[in-house]
Amino acid sequence: MNKPINPRPLNRRHFLAGSGGLALIGLLAACGRESGSAGEAAELTGALSLLLGSHMTPVEDAAHDHAGNLDVDLTVEHVTTPDLRNVLTNAFMARRSQWDGVFLTAEVVREMSDRQWLTDISGLLEPYTQSEDFMVGTMTAAEDAGKYLAVPWNVGAPIMHWNKNLLEEVGLDPEAPAEWHAQQNSWDTFVEYAKELTTTINGQQVYGFTDAWADTAVLNTWGSLLQMHGGRWFDDDGQPAFNSDAGREATEKLYDLLHTHQVVDPAATTYTWVFDASPSFLNGTRGIFFTYPFMAGVANDPEESEIVGANGYAPQPAVETSASVDGSEFLAIPTFSENQGEAERFLEHLLSPEVQKQIALAGWATTSTEANLDPEVLEQYPVNEAVVQSYEYPVDFGFSPDAAMWKSILADQIHAVLTDSTNIDAALDDAAAQIVSERS
Repeated sequence: MNKPINPRPLNRRHFLAGSGGLALIGLLAACGRESGSAGEAAELTGALSLLLGSHMTPVEDAAHDHAGNLDVDLTVEHVTTPDLRNVLTNAFMARRSQWDGVFLTAEVVREMSDRQWLTDISGLLEPYTQSEDFMVGTMTAAEDAGKYLAVPWNVGAPIMHWNKNLLEEVGLDPEAPAEWHAQQNSWDTFVEYAKELTTTINGQQVYGFTDAWADTAVLNTWGSLLQMHGGRWFDDDGQPAFNSDAGREATEKLYDLLHTHQVVDPAATTYTWVFDASPSFLNGTRGIFFTYPFMAGVANDPEESEIVGANGYAPQPAVETSASVDGSEFLAIPTFSENQGEAERFLEHLLSPEVQKQIALAGWATTSTEANLDPEVLEQYPVNEAVVQSYEYPVDFGFSPDAAMWKSILADQIHAVLTDSTNIDAALDDAAAQIVSERS
């Protein structure tokens, strides 16, 4: 799940769910243009219909500006993130689409592509992905077999947040965590800090670490640890590769936080998402929190937080390297679009330096490094520096068409380890075997 880094209060409390580096491709003649996929002519019809997430205000604003400037007849419909898969599936199963561009979460991209419901936009994206300004790590969900399937409109892998006040109170350096991502084996330092932070302060129990580990949410930090150890979710043939030394180390580290070191909020195993875990962090009784970048804005909001001005943030700690899992959101062109030329033209507009900066100024990190680090943007959203740094490390999330199936299986086995119902080797091997069986 992704959210604006510092949205308007309504968005934060109630939403659930100018760069020279990005070269703007020139608009082609109104009578036709080259398609982003295979070079065939794509007619500019003067009509464009978009299905956007209900939270995608900056994209909708950009669409209206684009349509007004080019005299395009624009239609916009909205969908909530929980309803997205059903809405798209019901429409596309009939092999038609009333939309020319559609919002997609990272998990849904591969599922839609596997059904051949998305247009290959490799040609359109190639000039951007080859630019040093483009954060290529944001494409892990949208690149498949060398093809590009969608354009990221906002990005955000989970990062580390910490309460500087608590660190100072127990005699720890409040600035040190900012450098852990660049230091091998800093995970061990993180654990030592978490131990020091797990104490009683003014009669209140404080825990060094909190996270969301219920259901498949546990895979966010587990998957980060898998990659911190150099591991992979799946091999080149798409077969499970997580039942490896890296997978065992990742599982053992989660187990140790909960049982051996006892530094994690024990309720973490009941938290299914960020807003379950955040209250105790925001009230100052949890030291370190792995979650999405937008928490930096929440922690600095006096109506939401008791730790205003005390929240630090940086990419997650490292073992062999730092790592995280991608949380990007996308726009794609359905295969059944009746106005593909117009859809491609709008995606090019979305990738323009001007629009990338507008999105960043609205509080959403983008796929453009230069837009994220623009001084005007950083003045309002300094957490963007950590966002950009986090994408310099592995952020894969094992994206596949059957992600919902295998994530449920793997998460169940990890939970079995955390509850001492099985051992690590058996859990990971059983998860791999079940996934292979389900796919057969």
